[in-house]
Amino acid sequence: MDGFLVFGLLLLLMVICGSLLGLVSYFEVRRLRTEVQQLRADLSGSGSSQPAAAGAGASGREPPIQSASEPVAAVPAGPAPIPPAQGSVPKPRPVIARGAAPAGGRVKSPVSPLWSHIRDNWMVWLGGGCVALAGIFLARYGIEQGLLGPRVRVAMGLVTAAVLYLVSEYLRRKTGGSHPAFAALAGGGAITAFAAILSAVHLYQLFSPGLAFAWLAGVAVVTMWMARLHGPVLAAIGMIGAYSVPALVSTGSGNVLAAMLYALIISVSVLLLLRYVYRTWLWLGLLAGALGWWLVSLVGHQADGWRGLYLAVLAYLLLAVISRDWLLRRGSAVGAGETSVAAGEALLLPSLLAVVAAQCLSILKQGFSPDALWQWSPLAVVLLLAARARPALAPLPWALLLGQCAVWLVCRLDGVATDPGQVGSSLRLIPWPAEQQGGFLLYLLATTAMFSALSLVNLRNGQARYWWASLAVLAPLLSLILGYLLAGDYLTQYLWVLLAAILGAVYLYLGSLGVGKSWPRAAVVWLFAAGHFGYCVAACLWLEQASLTLALALQAVSLAWIIRRFEVPGLGWLLKGILLLVVIRLSLNPWLLSYAPGTHWSLWTYGGSALCAWLAARLLLPVSGSAYVNLGRWAEATALHLTVLALWAECRYWLYDGNAFAAEFSFREAVVNVWLFAGLGMVYYRKSLVSGSFARWYDVYGRVLMFVALATYVRMLVAVADSDGWAWRAVSERPLWNLLLPAFAGPALLAFLASRYYLPAVRRAAALLASAAGFVWVSLEIRHLWQGNIRISQPALTGELYTYSVVWLLLAVAAILLGSWRGWRSCYQGGMAVLALVIVKLFLVDMSGLEGLLRVASFMGLGLALLGIAYLHQKLSGHGRNSAH
Repeated sequence: MDGFLVFGLLLLLMVICGSLLGLVSYFEVRRLRTEVQQLRADLSGSGSSQPAAAGAGASGREPPIQSASEPVAAVPAGPAPIPPAQGSVPKPRPVIARGAAPAGGRVKSPVSPLWSHIRDNWMVWLGGGCVALAGIFLARYGIEQGLLGPRVRVAMGLVTAAVLYLVSEYLRRKTGGSHPAFAALAGGGAITAFAAILSAVHLYQLFSPGLAFAWLAGVAVVTMWMARLHGPVLAAIGMIGAYSVPALVSTGSGNVLAAMLYALIISVSVLLLLRYVYRTWLWLGLLAGALGWWLVSLVGHQADGWRGLYLAVLAYLLLAVISRDWLLRRGSAVGAGETSVAAGEALLLPSLLAVVAAQCLSILKQGFSPDALWQWSPLAVVLLLAARARPALAPLPWALLLGQCAVWLVCRLDGVATDPGQVGSSLRLIPWPAEQQGGFLLYLLATTAMFSALSLVNLRNGQARYWWASLAVLAPLLSLILGYLLAGDYLTQYLWVLLAAILGAVYLYLGSLGVGKSWPRAAVVWLFAAGHFGYCVAACLWLEQASLTLALALQAVSLAWIIRRFEVPGLGWLLKGILLLVVIRLSLNPWLLSYAPGTHWSLWTYGGSALCAWLAARLLLPVSGSAYVNLGRWAEATALHLTVLALWAECRYWLYDGNAFAAEFSFREAVVNVWLFAGLGMVYYRKSLVSGSFARWYDVYGRVLMFVALATYVRMLVAVADSDGWAWRAVSERPLWNLLLPAFAGPALLAFLASRYYLPAVRRAAALLASAAGFVWVSLEIRHLWQGNIRISQPALTGELYTYSVVWLLLAVAAILLGSWRGWRSCYQGGMAVLALVIVKLFLVDMSGLEGLLRVASFMGLGLALLGIAYLHQKLSGHGRNSAH
């Protein structure tokens, strides 16, 4: 009975396959007929329309229609057309749908390639899916009816899969080429085989997990390699199945190492396949599968000690398999026909960066152990050797070194409660235990030697020299800093400082030696840079906050001397970086640092830094060459900025009895800030004119400072208008020589300077502000002379009112006459406005407040002044016109 059932099921399977083949043949024949009709139309068009057009063009009328019996004479109108090569088929012209634009004005369809592929092949893949589902439903039906035993069901699944594989290969050979329908059949066979083997393991326990593992791996590999013939979609099916095999047949033993080894074997197979069937998503799938098993290994501890080797082998496979560069010497050169190699090179750098990130996370998970050198060095060796002939991969060793340093620091961060009564904690760096510090320092020493030695070897190769030179000289300094932070108790602080200073001195000596012996420019630049960096490290370990700032600023002088003495303008970026660091440090000092109040640190920290920047500018400006001059101007602008900061710090030092960072804001400080902010705004504007890449940033910063200065000045005016004691109590009773001079005459002077040397767009407004500020200052001086203070709330005295009128009138006369003489319309209009104010005050205030001879003198003076102004205005205007002629 079972034999008849098996025969019936096989017959049903043959009927299904025959129907599918019939459908495939139907669509294939239909397509071929369409192509034949198109070819006939093209041939008939090229044989009749072109000669007809030529004849019509020659005679101006249509040529006579020739009968089929008449022989056609060959017209030697031009060279004979070249016949197509044997076996080639002329490319058919595209059929233009009704209403479409002609070929010359055809608009490209915005349809994406993926949508076009789905639209063209949806029926094919739907058919393949139906075939796979039919096999599954057939097995399910047999199970539900009890017709088939477990062995027969598994055997039927495997037979069905084999039949689908063979049919797809037979059709490919029969038609002489691949087709999506054939790939769909092979994909259905792969899914059926996976389902049959998994059911044999998990449902019926017919196979052992090891045997099922081998079967599934074999199916996946066969499926992937059939993708060479049927396309990349089949490769995706095989790849997904292959990477999933360890999870599908897992017995719960947790043997992650075997799964990782298997993933590497599958990765080799996929990479070999990518040489023939390359797709970006296949590469990404490979990376996801291989790193997926690494991610699974992080859950437990079985893979501890092996993750670094696994990632190194994975990186080596990514570098070597597709390009067949087994010794990592070929580089990124692509030969003819190696399009897959070129495509793989584009994704190689981000893929290896992902591997580098995976190693850093592995270190974070595992921590330090005595065999750390053997665990984490293989990937570094692979990357350093691979980047030797591939300049595009040069950043990878740097990324690995910095990533590992950062991860070692993160490993020792610990949250510490700030206050038992408060919620929250702060991070604190905890060194390694005393028993691990020696081993950690040995690991750093060996790692540094490896990075530096291989970088020097790569430097001799002549490619990406700046990358290798920087890595070779900075790796020891980075390791020294890391060792001091995590194992500082192993040596005394004096020895750490001495090591950093010795490294810096050796680098500076080698840099000067390299200039004389014509070493590569990259090596010389980075030796000098590393020498200064070593000096910075020694200063940071030894000096306190204020002294450290000055020590950093002193490097600007030594760098400027080295740039000039050895002609290495490539160090300009380092000079700019140091000056910028000093500026940021001194600008943010009130919020970042706190100094002991017993020393006059503001003078030698701020003033000394400004002096260092000025000396650097003096060393560079006399040197010919645009690079040197630009550096000199940059240092000069920095010196100006630091000078203003030094003045600000000194003012606060003396204002608040040596506490320059006192949390207080007085009227005197507001006066100082107006000067400083306005001065800084103009300094940064001038700096924007000489510092190319930072010009816009400096310009914006200068505008912000000018706005702050203006806002502070307005705040002072509002305080005076409100008779706020914060303002008027700060002005002493001494006449003229008091705080009014810098507080209100100073803004007038600053506004005048802005009208001459600041942004051209605001110079007119700055001139008006200068005039208004000068008028306010003169008026407040009059108030102070009569009252002894500037309280606006006190009533004005009679003599004070008369003084206002006289002084304002003199100001108006001077402005009107100067504007008439020089032709300054704004000055003339301002004088007329002040004159109108005097007249209004005279009639509204003086007439009611003055009596007797004061009223007579007031009106007499105004009348005589108006007559004199009219006379002088006509005379000066005529003089201006005559001089113009």
